[in-house]
Amino acid sequence: YRPKNFSELIGQDIMVTTITNSIKLNKLPNAYLLTGIRGVGKTTTARLIARALNCNKNFLKEESCNCDHCEGITNSRHLDVIEMDAASKTGIDDVRELIESSKYNPTSAKYKIIILDEVHMLSKQAFNGLLKTLEEPPPHLKFIFATTEVKKIPVTIISRCQRFDLHRVSVNELVKNLENILDIEKGKISRKALIIIAKAAEGSVRDSLSLLDRALVSQSINEREIDEKFIRKMLGIADKTKILN
Repeated sequence: YRPKNFSELIGQDIMVTTITNSIKLNKLPNAYLLTGIRGVGKTTTARLIARALNCNKNFLKEESCNCDHCEGITNSRHLDVIEMDAASKTGIDDVRELIESSKYNPTSAKYKIIILDEVHMLSKQAFNGLLKTLEEPPPHLKFIFATTEVKKIPVTIISRCQRFDLHRVSVNELVKNLENILDIEKGKISRKALIIIAKAAEGSVRDSLSLLDRALVSQSINEREIDEKFIRKMLGIADKTKILN
């Protein structure tokens, strides 16, 4: 249930408005830095930005665009959008290789886009190797960085990026999202139980989906509506009234 467009991205309205406005006005930063806790949509946003910049049609108006570029980026097989996990490629050699390949023009799309996930894992030399290219990249190149630990990124890198902080998603929005998914999955879980799941997720959409998945699996065996009592047992949370008693 990864969002297919900006309107499906829940809980990040200010960021979505800023990014879509900059795309409409064609005032694009050299590099985006997306920060936030796990499961709030950093990688999703990175892919959506890549699609919006390279879309053949008007991605911001299309409900679900299926042009060649959008389809290629969604399925991670687009030649001009390089998605790399910085945790497994941390060294200066990996960055050097990236920078060398980025000098060439894109093969089919408008922009060559490098998405670096968990960018705080890069070594000090690798960050230094990025500095100059980040400051003055060729016009066809865009960087998108995603990280859970922004404090580990050198200030020199942060100052060269446009930074977007993705917030924890509110309990109400998580519950609404879980209800939509329940309709599709045809699951039976009471609203009070969903609220407990949303609170336990601590603002992370991915965590809420993992917990919902666990609940639905147990429901498919028992075939009855899941109530808050079951969710409390599943999560190992005590009922407040017991503590008071």
